[in-house]
Order: sequence, then C-alpha cells, then structure tokens
Amino acid sequence: MSETIEIYGLLSDLVQAALNGLNLWPAVLGGVVSGVLIGLPMAARLLIGLCLTLVFTSLWPLLSGLPPLAPDFGEPEYAIQFALMAVVVAVIVMGLGCLRLLAFGQRKPRTSCMS
Repeated sequence: MSETIEIYGLLSDLVQAALNGLNLWPAVLGGVVSGVLIGLPMAARLLIGLCLTLVFTSLWPLLSGLPPLAPDFGEPEYAIQFALMAVVVAVIVMGLGCLRLLAFGQRKPRTSCMS
C-alpha cells in the first residue's frame, strides 16, 4: 500500500513541477497558425501545430535575451508539459475547423444552369 502512495506522490510532484514551468503561449501561437491553414486536412494541421509548438517553445527564451532551449523528452516534466501543450493545440485546431465548417455551411450551394 505504501508503494502505491509513493508512486502517486511522485506523479503529483512531477505534474506540479510541469505546471509550474508551463508556458502555453507557444502552443496557442502554433495552434492558431496551423488552424488557419484551411486547405490542409485535420491531421496535417495537427502535425504542423505540434511542430510549430516545439519550435516556438525552443525559441521563446530569445524574447528575454536567453539562449534557445533544446527539447529534452528524457525529463518527465517536459514530457508532461508537451502533452498539455498538444491538448491545447488540438483543441484550437479542432475549434477553428468547426468554425470553418460553420462558415462554409452557411453558403448557398451553386446550381447549374444546365438542366
């Protein structure tokens, strides 16, 4: 029983450390940029959004004059942060996709003048 409590305590500490260092602006920016690419399928927009999120996350410290960061997926905190950022990107891309469907669904279909 104590091993289970220790594992839950470790997971709680990892999630709290990931949330303390979480910066969602690169994910929001990557999601919006990829969500605007209307001509691409949903899977392509999601992949582009995730790639842009990695790039923006690595280059984000340049705004403060710090050197860029290299992603280290060996650290569990970074893996948790990227998973949360991936959820944010997916929600933004899917939301913009739904808005696109609503916008194009309001148009009247073209009718042919040939009968």
